[in-house]
Amino acid sequence: MDLNDGTASLHVENVCVFDAFTVGNSILGVNRPVNPVLGIINSLHIEWSGVNTLEAANEPVNQMRGTFGEGTATIAVKATTPRTMVTSLSNGHGFRFVSDPASTSESHFALIGRERNGVFF
Repeated sequence: MDLNDGTASLHVENVCVFDAFTVGNSILGVNRPVNPVLGIINSLHIEWSGVNTLEAANEPVNQMRGTFGEGTATIAVKATTPRTMVTSLSNGHGFRFVSDPASTSESHFALIGRERNGVFF
């Protein structure tokens, strides 16, 4: 990320997606059973750009401050589910999703920035 230039990128490959059953379990891992991989993000590429103006936010009451800029973003993603029957939750069909190329993305809103909050405030 180069906030002064108004650009950022995220590139990940082969990220396992586990079923945590609840949002709390996915974030905190409390009482989370060990679950099989129910999906894989084979690749995810996001590019942010076009930020012209940066705006500062400072909210001491909420322990948050940052600098943010609105621009555009493009995304391309490929994801699959396991082909074999792992659990009753898995369809075992080996579903595959491939988005259109990032160049065909239609951006309605994208935001990049730096934020400090909580104990880092």
